Amino acid sequence: MCAAVAAPAAGESAPPPEAWTFYWHGYAYLDSNRAGGESGARVFESVNHLMLGADRPLGGRWRMGLRGMFSIEPATIPLEGSPLLFQRGETYQDNLLVDRQHAHDLFVQLAAEFERSLGATGRLLFTVGVRGEPAVGPVAFPHRPSAAEFPMAPLSHHNQDSTHISDDVVSALWGNRVVSVEGSVFHGAEPDEDRWDLDQGSLDSYAGRITLAPGGGFSLQVSACRREQPEALEPGNQTRQTASVAWEKIFDGGGSLAVLAGTGRNLLPEDQEEWGHLAEATWHPRPRHFLYARIEQVDRDLFELTNKMQRPEDVEPKRVHAEEMTLGYAYSWPLLKEAETAAGIAVAGYRFDDRLDDVYGERPISLWVYLRFRFGSEGAHAHHH
Repeated sequence: MCAAVAAPAAGESAPPPEAWTFYWHGYAYLDSNRAGGESGARVFESVNHLMLGADRPLGGRWRMGLRGMFSIEPATIPLEGSPLLFQRGETYQDNLLVDRQHAHDLFVQLAAEFERSLGATGRLLFTVGVRGEPAVGPVAFPHRPSAAEFPMAPLSHHNQDSTHISDDVVSALWGNRVVSVEGSVFHGAEPDEDRWDLDQGSLDSYAGRITLAPGGGFSLQVSACRREQPEALEPGNQTRQTASVAWEKIFDGGGSLAVLAGTGRNLLPEDQEEWGHLAEATWHPRPRHFLYARIEQVDRDLFELTNKMQRPEDVEPKRVHAEEMTLGYAYSWPLLKEAETAAGIAVAGYRFDDRLDDVYGERPISLWVYLRFRFGSEGAHAHHH
């Protein structure tokens, strides 16, 4: 999270240099989710996040920040997950979630960071969290501008940025305006089915990332991590490798465009590889209008898609591709003075192996209709929604 602090209002004095400054922001969707086809489902749900931050100087060139991020999705999304065709990852009642996106935990981030300015040579940033985000992948989808209006997670989430909720994360970063280099050690197991608690463990996994910001609104990252026993049902360790390029433009007179293209690969036991590719964009052409689109291709296991369960070790793996395209529109209007409000609709279509026609239907279509609320302290930088 970036710590952005509201500037003092006109006529107010700036806080003393030793004082704390605070910010908060968040979002909530109220949506009707209708995943189509033979493997679909219909639910009414809420996707939501709340971010809290506090900063203060420590004297000299040091600054300290406290970061908290929370979600009540364990209470607002079905226990078996949000319907999302071809999604795969984590568990419910000790069974692999297939065609479902799991809820975020109550505690998404609980961390402290310490930053030292190095003047012209850049900065150092040290982060310690009982829960946080190790240095791997693009900016996680709930916080990146290119995904700012999507009511659903990307299918490639578990190939690229699913580590954004990890336990016991220790990170260090050096960076300047053009390049940053960072590394992390963390507990590699994914959160368990109890979404209300923390899942502490040993620092058994590690990650590294290099980010370039050459100018013109571009940002590029390459990263990798080694996770110790990350999956509840899959034995073995996992290596993840990712790369992405993002571009953002703020137009004169208002409006913006944010684009991201990314890829990620999980190296799995039995010499298996699982790829996930993504391209997405959110366009804000006029004050009240938002247009967004996403296209993905992901690797999936034929047995898991057909049987909606983890493939047993004695069953030969058979990989298939699934492709998805989502198009959406949202219109913002002043429903509440406390929040920026929008109504939206998104439609997704799919292309997949003919062997799955009986499982999904020939041409399933998914539909989301929703109200979106975005709120926060004045001047706070809302990372998403």
